[in-house]
Amino acid sequence: MEGVSFVVPVHNGAAWVRETLEAILSQADGRPMEVIVVDDRSRDGSSAILRQLAGEWPLRIVAGEGRGAAAAINTGVRAARFPIICQVDQDVVLRPGWMRMLAEELDDPKVAAVQGYYATDPGATLCARAMSLDLEQRYAAIDSDDTEHACTGNSAYRAEALRTVGLLDETFGYGYDNDLSYRLREAGYRLTFCRRAQSVHRWREGLIGYLVQQYGFGYGRIDLVAKHPGRVTGDSVSPAGMMMHPLVMGIAIAGLASAALAAAADGPWRPLALGAATLLAGLAIERLAAGVRAARRFRDVTPLVFPVLHLGRDLAWVAAIAVWSARRLCGRTSMPCHSMRARATSTPRRVRQADFPEARRARPVRPMRVLCLIPAHNEAPNMTAVIAEVRACRPDVDILVVDDGSTDDTRRLLDRLDVRWLRFPERLGIGSAMRAGLRYAARRGYDVVVRMDGDGQHRADEIDRLLVPIDHGCADVVLGSRYAGLIRERTGVSRVTKRLLAACLSVLTRGRVTDPTSGFCVVGPRAVRVLAEHHPTGYAEPELRLFLSRNALTVVEVPVRARYRLAGSTSLTAGRVTAAVARVVLAMIIVPLRGRVEGAAGD
Repeated sequence: MEGVSFVVPVHNGAAWVRETLEAILSQADGRPMEVIVVDDRSRDGSSAILRQLAGEWPLRIVAGEGRGAAAAINTGVRAARFPIICQVDQDVVLRPGWMRMLAEELDDPKVAAVQGYYATDPGATLCARAMSLDLEQRYAAIDSDDTEHACTGNSAYRAEALRTVGLLDETFGYGYDNDLSYRLREAGYRLTFCRRAQSVHRWREGLIGYLVQQYGFGYGRIDLVAKHPGRVTGDSVSPAGMMMHPLVMGIAIAGLASAALAAAADGPWRPLALGAATLLAGLAIERLAAGVRAARRFRDVTPLVFPVLHLGRDLAWVAAIAVWSARRLCGRTSMPCHSMRARATSTPRRVRQADFPEARRARPVRPMRVLCLIPAHNEAPNMTAVIAEVRACRPDVDILVVDDGSTDDTRRLLDRLDVRWLRFPERLGIGSAMRAGLRYAARRGYDVVVRMDGDGQHRADEIDRLLVPIDHGCADVVLGSRYAGLIRERTGVSRVTKRLLAACLSVLTRGRVTDPTSGFCVVGPRAVRVLAEHHPTGYAEPELRLFLSRNALTVVEVPVRARYRLAGSTSLTAGRVTAAVARVVLAMIIVPLRGRVEGAAGD
């Protein structure tokens, strides 16, 4: 098997680089392999993270010159030792088998590059999901294995072919991968598309992030057409219809401007306005039809926002064309930074910059005392299996079951299972059970509390993963998220409701929330002390997110795998769900207005 060199350019990638590199290293299949990370003068702590990871994992860190992504990739390619080069961006997470599948495509000596498939992350925000599903829709229109454009960041290249055509053009921001693809094809090579080799791209999130990225795409496209005039109609990934949209939008804007001038001069403005409105309506209808097709194909309602987002995309492209033209008229040449701007240096909650060697020194000298807290109401059919699984995976952890007024055999069963237990004479709710258990932990001197449900939906073998941010001193609470990973889930009423709730909580907490109802969590020392007295009662999970944010307790989300309850049925009824919704809405109004509780400001 031929050796593989991975090249990963990093600039302000602290939020994603650990996950990206971990996925790359998991591709190892016995062939020679190296991972080259080009540290391209980040300002967000990426360099510190890379130095730490280089001490733990087999990485080669190469210094970049801060001249853009194309230059950074070229630096990595020049340092590569093996004949196959896999170029992966800092915000791309590979799925298992990705490298093997792409390397097999390169067994054909006529193939110079092969691109993998960007799959949609179901836990991403609305704009990011819409952007990804739009790309998947365009993938579906490619009716063969050959493609005119292999997108960097998710591709494997033949090193010899890259050197033959002169590597990437470093004058490009966005568009350097299109330019490379066109030059490879002109040199007689094939480019292929491997749908089986999948990865997830962390697209920019939020409407502003989406529009900024689309402006960059549009600007890069004009640079590309200036160098390759024959590509004004696009390629297999960005087809002619997509290229026509900003031109039609530009004509519509010109029509509206002319109508406004005509109206100001008491001229015939209505025909101009009507023509412009007709063009805009045509664009919106075409995008609505595309959204409906995508929604049906992917069984996801997200593409129904295509008309709004893609008209915004058209406006961003028109702005890019105007700025590019103005710069060209003024004699200024394009630079990479004109189209490709670095992301903001802020770090999402899922990955923290505090995960540095300095944070490790804050760990306690003595081992942490960990308590597994299991609130339970009528879970006798599941309790034996749940406790056995915890003991098998973490025999060092103490177990406390809080019996929330069960009316089944839970009481007698706990006496036989040799676990610590607290018992309520009547049902008080999971929030009250959590507060009682946390109070027990605080008084008995436990450092960390792991909450698991008694129905078996939480996997004990994932406790270690949730403990890592607490152990490194970079989180007060770690929440297991069923929707922050890579597994696609069918969209139903329940999932749509959770997404809406997650969006509301994300706004109120000013941080990304992907799973607003997850009960699988780890509570660190400071949070144990605070929540022992103030854990929300009732329908606790969404209220807990608000409380943690209001009291400046650091929250980290970690992807976990979901599974169905082992036996029995949920105790939630229509009445309890209605009451919970009302309480959550009330909490969204009240909690942000409350003062911080004593002890939450620090140790």
